[in-house]
Amino acid sequence: MALSSLQSRISQLLYRVAGEEHHRFIQLFMAWERVVGKLLAERSHPIRLDHETLFVGVENSAWLQELTLLKSKIISAYQDISKVEIKDIVFIIKSKGKKKK
Repeated sequence: MALSSLQSRISQLLYRVAGEEHHRFIQLFMAWERVVGKLLAERSHPIRLDHETLFVGVENSAWLQELTLLKSKIISAYQDISKVEIKDIVFIIKSKGKKKK
């Protein structure tokens, strides 16, 4: 099975499990790495979509500042690749759930 076919099946499964109410958020979540690039995606992740505001968890204040400076470019990039309308992004310092030992 091709990788793109597997990714497509995973996306379809996520849409079914999450339901219609979370469909827009899943689109944004799945496109995050494509929008911000691998480096920033490893240090941040979408948390929720509230109306037209995307909330993004960020690893620390340095990455929060970097993403804040890129906010307008991120919104533009989402408009280019997605049908989901975003008017604002709020960045919050929050880990991805990985516990440090």
